[in-house]
Amino acid sequence: MIIQGECAPQFIELKEIFKKYFEENKESGANFSIVKNGKVLVNIYGGKKNHLQNWDEDTIVNTFSLSKGIYAGCIAKLIQEKIIDIEKKVSFYWPEFKKNKENIKVKHILSHQAGLYRFKVKINNEDLLNFDKIIKILENQDPDHPPGVKTFYHAKTHGFLVENLIRKTMQLNLKDYFSKNFSKKFNLNFKFGLENIDFKNVANLEEINVTDLKRVDQEYNAFNNPVHQIDFYNSRIWRETGVPSMGGHGSALSIAKFYDILANDIKYDNNKIISKNNFLNILKISNIKNDGSLGLPIKWTYSGYIMRGGWLFGKNNESFGHNGWGGSVGFADPVEGIGISYVTKKINSSMSADKRVVNLIKKFYEILDNN
Repeated sequence: MIIQGECAPQFIELKEIFKKYFEENKESGANFSIVKNGKVLVNIYGGKKNHLQNWDEDTIVNTFSLSKGIYAGCIAKLIQEKIIDIEKKVSFYWPEFKKNKENIKVKHILSHQAGLYRFKVKINNEDLLNFDKIIKILENQDPDHPPGVKTFYHAKTHGFLVENLIRKTMQLNLKDYFSKNFSKKFNLNFKFGLENIDFKNVANLEEINVTDLKRVDQEYNAFNNPVHQIDFYNSRIWRETGVPSMGGHGSALSIAKFYDILANDIKYDNNKIISKNNFLNILKISNIKNDGSLGLPIKWTYSGYIMRGGWLFGKNNESFGHNGWGGSVGFADPVEGIGISYVTKKINSSMSADKRVVNLIKKFYEILDNN
């Protein structure tokens, strides 16, 4: 197995670990990147993006909920520009949202405390492609609890709620807003909805194992309505639509570059996306620690990011980011001033932290500590 890309000499052990994943059939196509203050320390990739073509530097893949961390950067920018205020009610920006949800604030949506974590009516994956239909469902739906008293990860609803705030305030959909203000400005190979030219670069997903996420419980929860369907996520229509919560496609290098910018907006107050003071204000951890959807204590913030709670986001407690179903991860470490990301086509459908990226992250910090 030939691993391609660039790797600074001091981090050559990361390349060896990455190579073993392919030799041991733990990987079939992946990309791992580390960027420090604009400098690429590691950007390695290997395997196949489909049964014919090798993974290359332009390959992108569906990152699932890692996408939430990317559009959280859009919200951070809008907060910096005073277009959105997390303390304002959602209905201030989105009047149709007011029905039975008068007291829900922007910060409750961002931190998964709005009580709209599931669809209470049966929907299918095709329905997720109809933005207007989903918004109408959420506008008319009663929340499951008052805002701010419980936390339930809004796995599939979150992106629709956040994108509609962007649409209401900027008159742009997420795809166009992100392209204009992030992809083009910072040269990021990340897309919410692919164009024809992008399809030659997309990796096809495959699943390692199947968990009970495919089992439909009697009561709908954050994950099972609709159920995951890998074949559907490989379809052209899914990739074109760019479902916000779980349909962003990108490379690890672009995600690491994105988080490097955020990390150094804190470390050096660069203000490329948001000022240090404004960012630290919305990176405050929300008041409810246990997440009812995940059954775990999660450090959700009022920015939409997760603060470090284990090695998935590295060594330093100040780190923040978002992971995605299947094994994708992106995070910023403002102590070191770095962004790190791992993306894969080989979906691990377990909900626990993926050991593939954790092993690489641990070794990276071990090398840092010894240098």
